[in-house]
Amino acid sequence: MDIKQLQNIITDITIWKKGDQRAPHKPLLLLYVLSQYKQGHKRLFDYGTEIQQPLLELLNNFAPQRKTQYPNMPFWRLKGDGFWQLENAEPCTDPQKESKEPTSKRLAECHVQGGFNESTYSLIAKKPKQIDKLAQQILSEHFPENVQDTIANRLGFSLADINKQRDPKFRQMVLRAYNYQCAVCGYNLKQDCTPVGLEAAHVKWKTSGGPCVINNGLALCSIHHSAFDMGAIGLDSSFKLLVSGGVNGNDIIEKLFWDFEGKQIFLPKVKEDYLQDRFVEWHFREVFRV
Repeated sequence: MDIKQLQNIITDITIWKKGDQRAPHKPLLLLYVLSQYKQGHKRLFDYGTEIQQPLLELLNNFAPQRKTQYPNMPFWRLKGDGFWQLENAEPCTDPQKESKEPTSKRLAECHVQGGFNESTYSLIAKKPKQIDKLAQQILSEHFPENVQDTIANRLGFSLADINKQRDPKFRQMVLRAYNYQCAVCGYNLKQDCTPVGLEAAHVKWKTSGGPCVINNGLALCSIHHSAFDMGAIGLDSSFKLLVSGGVNGNDIIEKLFWDFEGKQIFLPKVKEDYLQDRFVEWHFREVFRV
């Protein structure tokens, strides 16, 4: 196997699907493992002491909000993707039960270990610079740019060489529809005729099939764009701003976020350019953090 083959395998990992729900569990696990490899970690990780808690934290921060997160599932299921190996796995399954997928408790009790198989680990161990490239690939395939940057900073990856593909027509259409101002706060700084710090946000992410159309776009300042992609703010069905209960900070945060809670955002002059309900509902369900 060479690095190109590994990239293709990682692109083709099996992702749980139900409608258009997000399931970034395997990508987040791989990103965490790669970050540890970058720091010199050995090939295998003990689930109970090295994976369960840090992966749970990543899921709580970057996966859709759920009553319960299951870090055991990606750890166990990755073994079917061709490059992930488990050890001590046999004793933790019960052949008498229909579901042979062990719980987190059982994985920890059996000291199940997991990680890249020997050939794959050897491939990246010989070329550690490839770790950042693999991380960039995973991030770009599963998360929007603002979230990519946040995860990369948290896990210690460099995104200096990442190829960020933007659609200039989408940005132009969306900013024009919103009269070149942030839909939340009205920010509209220009350097001569050039907008500064004003961005076109996808309400339903491109990585989740969201189209580059005005009805899926929102003009936001860079601060509110980052907050929107991280689920710190969202919209209800009446286009009123929702603020996550987790948002906190000083007086500036109060003015930037809580002062706008419950207020309708600035809307396009043309009603046909309004956001489509299905995109707003997707963001509320898959991104916004109550």
